[in-house]
Amino acid sequence: MIKIYGKENCSKCETLKNILTNKNINFEYIDDVKTLMIIASKARIMSAPVVDYNGTIYSMEKFLEELSK
Repeated sequence: MIKIYGKENCSKCETLKNILTNKNINFEYIDDVKTLMIIASKARIMSAPVVDYNGTIYSMEKFLEELSK
């Protein structure tokens, strides 16, 4: 399962959701700034969205690289 942690008014979050939706990839979107901050800080990621994919935390860019493999 893919979990995306984002926040309100996040253009990159919307972009990622659109990419996954257009590719018919199921995901759960979690709009919770507190949870986002906790997960992002543990993974040392400084911007939203943060993606949990198969138990590994990715930035949007790294996740899209992983997805294209």
